[in-house]
Amino acid sequence: MEYFIEVIIPLSLDTKYTYSVDPNQIKEISKGMRVVVPFGKSKSYTAIVYKLNSDAPANYIAKEIDCVLDTKPIVPEIQIKFWEWISEYYQASIGDVYRTAIPSAFLLESQMEISKNNFPKDISSLSDDEFLIYEALNISNLTVKEISEIVQKKHVLKILKDMLSKDYIEIDYKIKEKFKPKIKRQIRLSKTLQSKDKINVLLNDLAKAPKQLNFINLLLKENPNGKKWEESVPLISRTNSDSSIIRRLLNKKILEENFEVENRKIYDFKITSEKKSLSASQDIALKKIKEDFLKKEVILFHGVTGSGKTEVYINLIESELKRNKQILYLLPEISLTPQMVKRLQEKFGDKVAVYHSKFSIHERKEIWDQVLINGSLSKIIIGTRSSIFLPFQDLGLIIIDEEHEYSYKQFDPSPRYNARDSAIMLANLYSSKVLLGSATPSIESYTNAIKSKYGLVTLNERYGGVELPEIKIVDLKEAYEKSLMKGFFSHTMLHEISKTLNAGKQIILFQNRRGYSPILECIACGYTPCCDQCDVTLTYHQFSNNLKCHYCGYQKRVIKICASCGMANFQTKGIGTQQVQEQIEKLFPGIGVSRMDWDSTRGKWDFDKLINSFSKQEAKILIGTQMVVKGLDFNNVHLVGVLNADQLFNFPDFRSNERAFQMLCQVSGRSGRKNERGKVIIQTYQKAHHVIKAVSENDYDSIFKNELNDREIFNYPPYIKLIKIILKNKSIETVKNASDWLYNVLKHYFSGKILGPSHPYIVRVKNYYHMQILIKIEKKFSRKKTRQILKKSLESFHSISKYRNTRVNIDVDPY
Repeated sequence: MEYFIEVIIPLSLDTKYTYSVDPNQIKEISKGMRVVVPFGKSKSYTAIVYKLNSDAPANYIAKEIDCVLDTKPIVPEIQIKFWEWISEYYQASIGDVYRTAIPSAFLLESQMEISKNNFPKDISSLSDDEFLIYEALNISNLTVKEISEIVQKKHVLKILKDMLSKDYIEIDYKIKEKFKPKIKRQIRLSKTLQSKDKINVLLNDLAKAPKQLNFINLLLKENPNGKKWEESVPLISRTNSDSSIIRRLLNKKILEENFEVENRKIYDFKITSEKKSLSASQDIALKKIKEDFLKKEVILFHGVTGSGKTEVYINLIESELKRNKQILYLLPEISLTPQMVKRLQEKFGDKVAVYHSKFSIHERKEIWDQVLINGSLSKIIIGTRSSIFLPFQDLGLIIIDEEHEYSYKQFDPSPRYNARDSAIMLANLYSSKVLLGSATPSIESYTNAIKSKYGLVTLNERYGGVELPEIKIVDLKEAYEKSLMKGFFSHTMLHEISKTLNAGKQIILFQNRRGYSPILECIACGYTPCCDQCDVTLTYHQFSNNLKCHYCGYQKRVIKICASCGMANFQTKGIGTQQVQEQIEKLFPGIGVSRMDWDSTRGKWDFDKLINSFSKQEAKILIGTQMVVKGLDFNNVHLVGVLNADQLFNFPDFRSNERAFQMLCQVSGRSGRKNERGKVIIQTYQKAHHVIKAVSENDYDSIFKNELNDREIFNYPPYIKLIKIILKNKSIETVKNASDWLYNVLKHYFSGKILGPSHPYIVRVKNYYHMQILIKIEKKFSRKKTRQILKKSLESFHSISKYRNTRVNIDVDPY
């Protein structure tokens, strides 16, 4: 009897493929295990077993698998069901979901390896390059990259093809392991020397080798008989020596060594005995959440900034740990991780693990393995959106902090999922609970709570009874007219900054544009340098003296001569965080100033260092983009300044008012969080704007009602669902024709509203011209049927040869 398995391959393919399995192997295989399978002419991939069956594929002859990599599944069945839901709902291939979900350390791929044919050959006919390769293969097998370096040519495949046809070489494909475990080297005194008399003799013998004697004395200081294994690195450090000392002692048989695999410790905060007591309001909120969880699967926790939502989360986590459950704590940004890890590890120790993209593939694989075994380590996972794919065994609670943040949405690459919405489905599969927390909930979540689809718990006062910050609005138009500005700062803001610094307090300044200046303009002719690959202006970065594109990463040195008129008269327009920092350092010399934006936090530990430095008050002023908005907690911040609130409103996006309100409320909430009421200065040209008014009065309800009313009139979420189709091609004519064709087909099948095709806000990115189509799905239409129509239309589209090089991205629930 023949045996077969269906597998998921980590490529952008929506099909599961069938492979044959040896009857002796089938007993070792189960769903969720990894197998290496051949795919295409000459490559092998790590596939995940989806199903075991006895039916051969109808349309092709099944190849045999190469090998089985696991002894037990690395992906639970529930997670595979979750992958299928992500694939279906977000219109993504199952292969893309697999590649996103699994740490790349698990994805072994084959690598071409060239070896010499062992039979004797006449080498006289070899060319110079072929001879070099042939001689090098006498020493060892080589990769294509190594051969390229030997002959000093980029393209060597033709040379290898000729040598292969003449039987001089053989080509094989080896599976390459990416994961490297962390190895701890341990040493101790050799067993033959572990007695008091022999140790004394040894010490006398080493009298003429003082460095070796010093090392052995240190080893014996805390380990008198030398029987215990000691880690080598700390001993080397404490004796100011190097590894050569250990090597000499090993050669003399004085020491013996041992190697042990250990997990990498990313954070290691010690448990403290301090336990915060809940305020009366927090206690009421906690009890209400627990009561509502008996009736509802999802609860929205609406608490003002600084109300102590995190302490309520900690109490809920404690309850889940008593039930021996796993907890997922989702955060929207990596920048929030260090503070939250510190708080939770000081409470729960090594039960807390962290999972996000700044960690290495080795660190992420180790966390994956710990979650999979569901041991005492890693019971609480703090992570960004990718952590929803971890292999939970017994998930009890998902906390989604700052649930309103659009950082939970993945835009590229596919799958373009929303981690908040996906986590709710994940919880449903595990029969666990979800707590959505925010001071400024998304319109959709609050609507679900008002309609009793979710539970709703509110916390309307700050911890310790501290008042919400005092908010002052500065009219920039009036300030400029009356000459009440100094650079980008109004006299009001400068006065408050001076006053705050004199009081020994700290300040956060919010400017939602990185770089030095968004525009560099020739004042003679108005020319502005633009990206060669995108339809955007290049942003000037003073510290690197570069012009950079924030869409594709293209950069070049600052130009001094105008390419249009030949004059050397450039000036900057607009402000970025670098220019704000420069002005602040001139206005307040000697005051420590830090900057938090994408440019200053690219390294793995840059967030941690910056936040730790500001917490220790090594800097008095922190300037930042929206990174400073998202839930950071600083005890000594008294003043928050918003340099230009208008930048948040003027976007062609139906969510712009909602997001402007959320951002301004959140950044205001960083002020006065402990003991003393803080202050917020908001500079704007639109003082009468209803969002500014709502922020100044902390009036979430008015924003909610206004936005809900507008969205009902113009047909936007939460009243309908959206699917955005983005078409890309290097030819603007082709992409226009392709989008017209697809629009007409969709219109034929779907009777609902379809907007477009139209150019997006930025037409060209990375040399690809974009067109977009927006499908509005009203409640009377079946979303499942709409997705089927879209899938059928795209299949027809891709069958047309002239459109095959047009990329099509599907974004379900965009924005």
